[in-house]
Amino acid sequence: MDLQHSHGDNPHTSNAHPPEKHHIHESQLDYSNEPTPNRALSNFIVHCHTPFNAEPQLPLLINSGQITPADVFFKRNHGPIPDIALDDHKVYIGVQQKPQYYFNAESPAVEWKQVAMHDIMTKWPKATITASLQCAGNRRDGLAAVKEVKGVIWGAGTASNAVWSGPRLCDVLRDIAGVSSDMLHEMIRDFHVAFEADDHVHEDVCYGSSIPLRKAMDPVGDVILAYEMNGKPLSRDHGFPLRVIVPGFIGARSVKYLQKILIQPQESMSFFQRKDYKILPPWVNHDNVDQSWDTAASLAEMNIQCVICTPTEQQVVASSKPVTVKGYAIAGGGRAVYRVEISMDGGHTWEPVDKMEQQPDKKSGMYWAWALWEKTVPRMNKSTEIIARAYDSSGNVQPEFPIWNYRGVMNNAWSRVHTLPIPQHHM
Repeated sequence: MDLQHSHGDNPHTSNAHPPEKHHIHESQLDYSNEPTPNRALSNFIVHCHTPFNAEPQLPLLINSGQITPADVFFKRNHGPIPDIALDDHKVYIGVQQKPQYYFNAESPAVEWKQVAMHDIMTKWPKATITASLQCAGNRRDGLAAVKEVKGVIWGAGTASNAVWSGPRLCDVLRDIAGVSSDMLHEMIRDFHVAFEADDHVHEDVCYGSSIPLRKAMDPVGDVILAYEMNGKPLSRDHGFPLRVIVPGFIGARSVKYLQKILIQPQESMSFFQRKDYKILPPWVNHDNVDQSWDTAASLAEMNIQCVICTPTEQQVVASSKPVTVKGYAIAGGGRAVYRVEISMDGGHTWEPVDKMEQQPDKKSGMYWAWALWEKTVPRMNKSTEIIARAYDSSGNVQPEFPIWNYRGVMNNAWSRVHTLPIPQHHM
């Protein structure tokens, strides 16, 4: 590995091993210190209180505009919300070498560096990106309608868009871990960056995940260590004091409550990387799932997604008046949403939406933020079904029907809403 070090105002680091963690049984997880008073519960459909998992009502989500407020942004958790003191929190960064990189037999497998939050917040340039996060289980209810799935039965509200600020991960890894800036370096090609949270979950010792090192080090990949959301410090629900933001990837990779960063030759060994967030083959179910995880690829980039937010399912509308259809669309990997279309005849014919707004990142030019769109339909006196679909800039388009998988992830079938048109004088 080509070690590089900054020669400016270097952050203070020290050699220190991360705290040892132990698995806690689900029955022993402590939910007594949840940030419940700070949650606007009326904004949400709450699927579970312990751990807290909730999505906003779709009309509220879409009418909140391009930037989703923190008290509308979906809440996804796997265990109790940690209560971490900013001044005491440390981040541990290490590199796990392959044997051929060792200089001698005594070289340690991992040399850890400890970095204080003050240094993370002051020693590197502060980057600001606007990026959407989407749970891989968004719209799982559509797959559950086909056949049994494993996971929280989310609707279409686990997608939101925010402004995130913090240092770029590539800058931190270059200065602290000595990672090369050469994107053709074999280590960047082959290695991964594993993240661990300072929390407790029942599936593992803590929440963990990983991304390819090439994504982390890509200067236009825009991976940051975020300590701010929408111009304010992260709330506990959204990862205080520090979280990773991996734009263009499924939300599971944007680890909250970040405590440990390890560069290693393989993906994270965490449950959430190895035995979760994968599209399993259609013949896999609860009886044979344990034998199937290792052969399925871990999810990374989001697929093309489009959702109708208003009107809502079974909403009463005036049959003789125009109806404004609103929704969001998201494309993974920094691709733009190229086109959104609406059909009122079961998908036989399509029309473009009247308005669509999506902005690229000002520096990288990548499309990390969602597109908001709307279409005014003249009247609903015959058809009761509205269908929407989107294309991204690579030509990817949503499939007509849900593609079932046992874990219930990545459902991006056409978005359908059925309304109840009635005469105006009956309303």
